[in-house]
Amino acid sequence: MRAGIKGTGMYVPPRIITNDDLVTMGLETSDEWIQTKTGVKLRHVVEGDVCTSDLAAEAGNAALADAGVKPEDVDMIILATSSPDVMLSSTAARAQAKIGCLNSGAFDVNSVCTGFVYALDIGSRMALDPYMDNVLVIGAETYSKILNWKDRTTCIYFGDGAGAALLQKTDEGGVLGSYLKADGSGADVIQIPAGGTKMPMTKEILGTGLEYFHMDGRAVWDFATVKYPEAVREVVKRTGYTLDDVDWVIPHQSNVNMIRVSMENLGMPVEKAYVNLPKYANCSGASVPIALHEAANDGSLKKGDLVVTCGYGGGLSWGANAILW
Repeated sequence: MRAGIKGTGMYVPPRIITNDDLVTMGLETSDEWIQTKTGVKLRHVVEGDVCTSDLAAEAGNAALADAGVKPEDVDMIILATSSPDVMLSSTAARAQAKIGCLNSGAFDVNSVCTGFVYALDIGSRMALDPYMDNVLVIGAETYSKILNWKDRTTCIYFGDGAGAALLQKTDEGGVLGSYLKADGSGADVIQIPAGGTKMPMTKEILGTGLEYFHMDGRAVWDFATVKYPEAVREVVKRTGYTLDDVDWVIPHQSNVNMIRVSMENLGMPVEKAYVNLPKYANCSGASVPIALHEAANDGSLKKGDLVVTCGYGGGLSWGANAILW
């Protein structure tokens, strides 16, 4: 008996910002430069008071509809996010109320871009509990609200969105296993310096830029192009398969060049990496479930396929799940 993915869903906000729009907004860049360096063509961003739990609820509802499960039959919601609605209470609980899962538990997982990979592993274990029939795993982010839109080193990469998967017990296919790692000595490589207990938000902090997302791009590249291959290789080994058995790798949608080099370092054809980055940009913890949903619905994934989902990012954290589709 394993935990299988019964349904998937996704949601991105309707507003689109293209690379040319960023130039119009005063950013010193160009569409050609962004596409060449990252592969991003556009990104979806929220309007006004729309927040992460709103996107999570939309994706969660879509996954429930795909699975044919009623909100009141959900036993647990696990929400991967690094852009929560508020410091507390949990964004998962807020999404729970919006979906109407009145009989479920709910909690957040913050592993940044690896968040959904961690959450899927947790959810696959909880779904095997005899008292749980339906576990809803969501990845949702609104990075547009934590970015400095004058900082070319960060804002060109990211977009907003959410993806979700509904897990149930199955005796056919399902989540075979996971590989999860972290290295806290690299925590400063990807962070929002201010706003927590280490550096509380004060009027002196506002306007300094410390309240926004920061990233050391070179350090991320060096880290990801090693840990992405490691995570895929190790989860495949743990589950008794070889890399030749893998039909699809669904990676975190960080950067098309990073994905290409990582696949080369792994020794796998780049064509086996599912990429939808140009349409949505980097949606952090939502990237993997959005790509998983699209792959499941555009005919890419077929019954019996061995699929590896892979994440890497803040923490530093990295990991992978092996799924028999």
